[in-house]
Amino acid sequence: MFATYDPEDFYDELFEAIGQPRPEAAALIDRINALPVEDVLRRQQAAQSALFKLGVTFNVYSDNQGTERILPFDLIPRIISGREWERLERGLKQRIQALNLFLSDIYGEQKILKDNVIPAELIFSASGFHKPCMGLQPPKGVWCHITGTDLVRDRSGQWYVLEDNLRCPSWCVIRAGNRRVMKTRCRSCSIAWQFVRSMTMPDNCSKRC
Repeated sequence: MFATYDPEDFYDELFEAIGQPRPEAAALIDRINALPVEDVLRRQQAAQSALFKLGVTFNVYSDNQGTERILPFDLIPRIISGREWERLERGLKQRIQALNLFLSDIYGEQKILKDNVIPAELIFSASGFHKPCMGLQPPKGVWCHITGTDLVRDRSGQWYVLEDNLRCPSWCVIRAGNRRVMKTRCRSCSIAWQFVRSMTMPDNCSKRC
């Protein structure tokens, strides 16, 4: 299936070069290559159908038809090694802590504005700034319990943050749905790895409240 696939000159999570899988993706490539193309397409369609039945859909607000759409789901997962994920996880935890501290300061002493690190007009003119929250002190100083951080890679494979989404509880369901479909509809392509647990999030959030 990948015999003629060319990753070209950008970073590819599966291949280093034509016919040369990355070490962490080699087992996945072997399993997919052992499947007939028709089987791979059938599994992709089954996965999309399962996501729709689970309600993992979204609406495009600019679409007057209001049709529910299934979020893009790729049968072939992106493999992130344990060592690389540990580094990403530390950085993401640090980032959300910094964002919470930022919100605490903006709605508190506003030192970051007084020190001219950020122009005050940039904050006060923002649609997301809510003046009634001034002086508010949420439990344990946690303003944002859940955040969706969009990550991208450059040509060398270096990770960068594209944006932070602090209002995305729906993505928790989407992530859970994607994981469920991947482990059931695509089991033969996923049993070679030990997944990082993701379903402990509701308990972790309740402990912080």
